[in-house]
Amino acid sequence: MKILLCRMGRTDVYPKQFTFDPQLVERARLVTLRSPNLNVLSEENRSKLPGLAHFLEQGFKARDADGKLLLPNLSALANRTVGIFSDYGGEDQSSRFFTYSFMVCAFGSLGPFKQEMASLRAKSGLGEKEIAFKDFRYGPLRRMLPDYLQLCDNYINGLLFTLVVDKTISSLFGPGDAETMRHITDALDQPGYGTVAPQVGEKLFRISHCIAYLLALLGQPGQKIFWMTDHDAIGETPEKHTKLVEILNMVLPLYTTKRFSRLGGARPFTPRAFDFLDLLSIADIAAGTIAQVLSSMEALGKDNAQIKEGGDKVLRWLCYDSITLKKLSLIVKRMPNGDVGCGPIDFEAQTHEEDEFFIPMQFLR
Repeated sequence: MKILLCRMGRTDVYPKQFTFDPQLVERARLVTLRSPNLNVLSEENRSKLPGLAHFLEQGFKARDADGKLLLPNLSALANRTVGIFSDYGGEDQSSRFFTYSFMVCAFGSLGPFKQEMASLRAKSGLGEKEIAFKDFRYGPLRRMLPDYLQLCDNYINGLLFTLVVDKTISSLFGPGDAETMRHITDALDQPGYGTVAPQVGEKLFRISHCIAYLLALLGQPGQKIFWMTDHDAIGETPEKHTKLVEILNMVLPLYTTKRFSRLGGARPFTPRAFDFLDLLSIADIAAGTIAQVLSSMEALGKDNAQIKEGGDKVLRWLCYDSITLKKLSLIVKRMPNGDVGCGPIDFEAQTHEEDEFFIPMQFLR
């Protein structure tokens, strides 16, 4: 049985089967953050923070005003460590959007997920193959994808958050002119990160500010923070990666006064550790799928948009929160009048899946 969370009374999609099982409702309540404080930006800091910070706050509040926002309680079940697994998409020339996906989860509750994933890998024949959007043509991977997504829904207490940014927007930290780029370069000089291309600096700060915002929103004082990012230009060497974590540590106080007991990070380990890679893959497939489908919609129109096989299953999975895993995507886009706007993305399934039941969100808010 697949248990999901949904508002009641929707008429624009297919009729849903609801469950009111008190044990399921209680489990959902346990791992859901009740009455979250969405005023992340303090009055003292608001004017100093970049446009990205304001877009993030606006997007979360807009989702909440629409009655759809659910966030994970990352302190449930005595969890003491927040895990962040991030990956990025849209960097191919055909894409019209950059995507930045973050799997923010209760790291101390992942034991059952890791056990179930080891079993799934063994029986699916996937072996040592990494789960990646670019490899969806590989038959064993594509066939095990629905089971993988369901394990994520059933066993990960967290939020899968994706920021989508229109490529016509050169910077979220200023007007994108030479002065903006100089400020980014100066900010990277302070921790000794070194000289990078402007687009790499922009990407680095988009990612670090997103993580800082999510930690301010979901982290609790005293927790440990572990961040894994894929091998990427922002941390392409061990030295660069060390500086990258230092930059996050510098950005974090702009968003919160919470004191975390430790902040550390890693790139994928050698030899490969699938306990970590299978979590990093969640961000990979979300970033790749969303970048491809939104770019196709932009080019061909909503009715003619295309997605590679396997991506359709990811899109269907993104439509709903599960009891433990919540999902939210925001887009920052240039409007027809030239202004820049931000808002949540609604993925809506049109058909019913067998053995699919929903818990009304009203019980959890």
